[in-house]
Amino acid sequence: MLLSTTEVEAPLQQDRSPMPSATRPKRTRATPGTMRLRALREQGRVVDFVWQSVSPAAGKLLRCQPVDLIARALSETVSGGPLGHPALIDRYRRVLEYGNAQSFAQVHLIDGRQDVVVHRVVRHGDGVAVTLTNLSADRRKQAWRLEHGQPERELQQRTTQ
Repeated sequence: MLLSTTEVEAPLQQDRSPMPSATRPKRTRATPGTMRLRALREQGRVVDFVWQSVSPAAGKLLRCQPVDLIARALSETVSGGPLGHPALIDRYRRVLEYGNAQSFAQVHLIDGRQDVVVHRVVRHGDGVAVTLTNLSADRRKQAWRLEHGQPERELQQRTTQ
């Protein structure tokens, strides 16, 4: 027996009520930073990238104001900067030329700590889109919640009994 579309969708529509805050899963990940860079070409070959957009979270990971990067070349900001490695241009160029997404971890110095930041790079028009995720910050948040969350749960259990 085949079910009609309405027979299948009706139960799904009824189950869309918002979760109560007590049962909603808590967010444990740091806000990822996003950036878009456009290819800068000489004689058809990609020689650099120019910053098109940088989210506030990416600016924090890069230790700068996003507006300070817009329209600047990646090579200006990489050498000695928070990104710290000129191989990024080659990595981004390969993603653009071959269309294969790349994901790699890199150590960033953030607030005096060495944090592991994952770069996810995909082709985006005539450039690349990059998502930065600070794994070290995620781990610190999770450890803090485990350390400080237990008494809160015990208190909630006592008040509901």
